Amino acid sequence: MSSDPEQPSPVTPFAPMVPDGSHGGLLERDPELAAAAHAVDELVAGATAGGPVRGGILVYRGEAGIGKTTLLREIQRTARDRCTVLTARGGETLTSVPFHVTRQLLQPALDRFDEEDVRLLCGGHFDLLAPALGLAPPPSASAAPADPQGVRDGLAKLLERLADRLRDRPPVLLVDDAHWADAESLAWLDAFTRIRRDRRLPALVVLAHRPLSEGPQRTGVPAVLAALADRAVVTLGLHALTLDATAALARETLGGHADEPFCRELWSVTSGNPYETVELLAKARDRMLEPVAGSASLLRGLGAEARGGGLVARLEELGVGPTQLARAIAVLGADSTPGLLASLAGMSPTEVAEHAELLRQARIVTTRADREARTGRAQGKPTGPDADPGTEDASTPTTTREPTHPEPAFPEPTHPESAPCEPALPEPAHPEPTHPKPVHPGAANPSPAHLEFAHPLIASAVYGSMSPAARTALHGQAAWVLTAAGHGPAAVSRHLLEVHPDEDQDVVAQLRAAAVEHLAVGAPDAARRCLERALTEPPGPDAYATVLYELGCASLLTAPAATVRHLSSALGLPGLGDDLRIDATYRLAQALAHNNQLREAARVLAAEAARTPPGTDRRRLQAANFMYEGFQAVEEDGPARSRRLADLTAHFTGADNSERALLTVRGFDAMMRGEPADEVVRLCDLALVDGIPARGLGWTDPTWGFEIPSLTGIAYAFSDRPDQAGILFTEAVRAFEISGWSGAHLAFAHTLLGLVHRRRGNLPRAQHYLEEGLRLADRVGNGLPVHWDTACLLVDTLVARGRTAEARSVADHYSFGPPWPGAIVLPDGPSVLGRLLLAEGRVEEAVDTLEAAAEALVGRGRHHVVWAPWPLDLARALAPTDPDRAAGIAAEARAHAERIGTPTALGEALRCTALVADPPEARRLLTEAVAHLAASPSRYEEARAHLDLARATGSAAALAKATELAAACGASLHTPDAVTARASFHPPE
Repeated sequence: MSSDPEQPSPVTPFAPMVPDGSHGGLLERDPELAAAAHAVDELVAGATAGGPVRGGILVYRGEAGIGKTTLLREIQRTARDRCTVLTARGGETLTSVPFHVTRQLLQPALDRFDEEDVRLLCGGHFDLLAPALGLAPPPSASAAPADPQGVRDGLAKLLERLADRLRDRPPVLLVDDAHWADAESLAWLDAFTRIRRDRRLPALVVLAHRPLSEGPQRTGVPAVLAALADRAVVTLGLHALTLDATAALARETLGGHADEPFCRELWSVTSGNPYETVELLAKARDRMLEPVAGSASLLRGLGAEARGGGLVARLEELGVGPTQLARAIAVLGADSTPGLLASLAGMSPTEVAEHAELLRQARIVTTRADREARTGRAQGKPTGPDADPGTEDASTPTTTREPTHPEPAFPEPTHPESAPCEPALPEPAHPEPTHPKPVHPGAANPSPAHLEFAHPLIASAVYGSMSPAARTALHGQAAWVLTAAGHGPAAVSRHLLEVHPDEDQDVVAQLRAAAVEHLAVGAPDAARRCLERALTEPPGPDAYATVLYELGCASLLTAPAATVRHLSSALGLPGLGDDLRIDATYRLAQALAHNNQLREAARVLAAEAARTPPGTDRRRLQAANFMYEGFQAVEEDGPARSRRLADLTAHFTGADNSERALLTVRGFDAMMRGEPADEVVRLCDLALVDGIPARGLGWTDPTWGFEIPSLTGIAYAFSDRPDQAGILFTEAVRAFEISGWSGAHLAFAHTLLGLVHRRRGNLPRAQHYLEEGLRLADRVGNGLPVHWDTACLLVDTLVARGRTAEARSVADHYSFGPPWPGAIVLPDGPSVLGRLLLAEGRVEEAVDTLEAAAEALVGRGRHHVVWAPWPLDLARALAPTDPDRAAGIAAEARAHAERIGTPTALGEALRCTALVADPPEARRLLTEAVAHLAASPSRYEEARAHLDLARATGSAAALAKATELAAACGASLHTPDAVTARASFHPPE
């Protein structure tokens, strides 16, 4: 069934309850239940057969009170005997708590396993994932922030492994009030549901939420929910009750003598909303209202008491104490334990119990003990795989062991069992986990007397009934109550976000500490909210710039433009120490570079370096300055910059990391300029320690960044040292995966490995890594620098394989072509585009493109004929029509290749020169080219040289060798490009 647009469920006449309860007494929900039953059957069948998994996504949408929770409860009831059902609910006041929903879903399932199994399920990323799951405290403040993409991907793979372990009882995830889910949890579910391109998941994910706002410009949670719905098996909208169903419910609740006028008025007052219908019937029953026409006029007044101001008025009628307690519950939310409520409301435990009982009788709050009593579930009933006596059924929501907020249970109002309102899912006691419990205070299981509202509508009404000043004050008190109880800064921060600024430095300190914890679990947006709020407090003059610096660092991965703004402001204020000032400048330059502002990045670094005394800090700034200047696609005086860099590093020995970083930048620049490869390799060797990056210059080091080891490997790759490059880039993939950096960093590492295989001539392997790099990059965003580099290399690789149409498809998909980005592309983008145009037979366009490449590079003194092969292809394009000019270009390319000195550069230049030589000279040049390329790592280029020699000499042996090498490279020589055909050699003698 199509999932978009949403499919309204057909209205069906009310049917009497099935005696065996197989439909749970739900009214007019047959299509929704049938869809869920089919999905569960498919999931179980796939798991039982051991074949392909058959999970997916189901989405139910409906207004508040329409019966979403009741529907999920019935899905749970019907699935729990065959599946492991995991439940969670979003909370209106908990949207700022990262991974709140994730913890509700995964912690009960992980409680089944011992510590060793949990670590196996984390796939080697326990230290990364455990803090997000509330299983371990966040890393120390000195640790690098967790990569959000890595945390999401790690949690998605954890769920996939968990589903495999639970294959005999496959997981069903039920998320109620998903419109109030935290953004981090929804991003995780989004990542999990994308793991299989056929949309067949190893679990069933069922979401229930209110309707989304219309329009294509959705952002945040609505955008993710819309994306999940797009991939859903089916999306169903829940409808209101019909008049017949409302009448049947009235007669079941008040007696069969309820007449038609009464039932019609009931339906009119409630508009068929199930929650309001059940509430109004309960009030009518409490008031002993006769369900006849004479009483119908009273229903509208009673109905007003069930919602909004009427509900609040009913609450206030209970007295000051119950009202005060209800407001405390509204503010504390999932932390509403008797002890905390007593502290916040200023009551004794006895008073809390007395007022809670009044609220329960008024159907305003409920407790976990109430639900357990109503459901009649035996405590500790073993229903899951390998469940022992005393192990709970993981199919019900349990307390999350997070230091912030225990999980809010699904509330179950005290309504008739057949009521189509939103009752809670049954929840037995929390088991004793077999792996170590978290060390955080507040992680203990809530008491059975843990209080919560009977319905989210009640919670919203009570919370909204408080004046802004009263609500703010209560949040402030809640923050200190939680702090006194030992809850951590992250748990307290959601309350501090709501209080008015008051120049309180304790609040600033708490929010800064919370930001550190949020960054440590991969929630930079939550950290940003805390630091933005800290700035409004505001911090004292001595700390203001530091908080700006922290805010800029927090947004580096997700909002480079915001980072630029915050760090620029921080650098313009007093208060940053020397170390922070250097680091702020370095990170500001990184953000500017990520924002395609390389010129400004270089300028900022140069200005700060000029103010910094000689030494390590200045060299750090200089290294970044020279690097970003060299990265620019257009530069005013590249040769002068290269001379300054060469002079600065002339006597460096790699004594410390600042010297090694500058030597790396110098080696990369020397490679681009076409300096002797032996010198390039010498510089790169000095930049390493025993062939690997020095401690502090590694791939995941936050001080220097991944660019430094990347430049070393790239310089090796274009200096005919692909083995050294491969060692570095393989380590990059390993380091990024271990650290959970699965976004653009990991994508670029795959791109670099693709470069290594391209230089070796293993074209299928290169294509594999490059396509994986694009897949990883696509998940992060569009138009990133890694997209340009990877698409460029993939186009080059596909052209080499003879797959011109595929290369064109990649180029078009990723807009590979002018306008070019502000940064250089690896390898030179216009050169590769010109090569593609030649392969397509678009010679005039190719010549224009290659001439533009020449104009851009020659003026900067960049003459590496393998990194930027424009002269080789331009000479081939011009040879048939302008041989003299082609000969001049080929001669210059040969001179530069001889300076570089690598066999690949020499062999390629000789092949080009042979194009415009007379037949005897061409044969000699090609024989020499074959010899050079045979000594190189470049098997594909060697194959092309053998083919050229075969064409020039008619040698069957050369043709056989060319064919053999091409097959080994995964290339096709049967369809030569248009230029090779036009500029073929003289007929063999």
